[in-house]
Amino acid sequence: MSDVLTPEDMTERYPRTTRQSWAQMRYNGNGPRYFKVGRKVFYDVNDVIEWEESNKRTRTDDAPEAA
Repeated sequence: MSDVLTPEDMTERYPRTTRQSWAQMRYNGNGPRYFKVGRKVFYDVNDVIEWEESNKRTRTDDAPEAA
């Protein structure tokens, strides 16, 4: 199952984040797409990469770059 990440994997990928911060992003709808199997949350690696790309900036006051 190497094509999916758990919230714990996300905290390793992004130091200084917590499981709670990822839960808050899911609640607010501003994190990467995710899916659930039962009560477990998973992120598809491709969705995470897409989310990362969509959040790249060239300036601090810049909106996300249009795809």
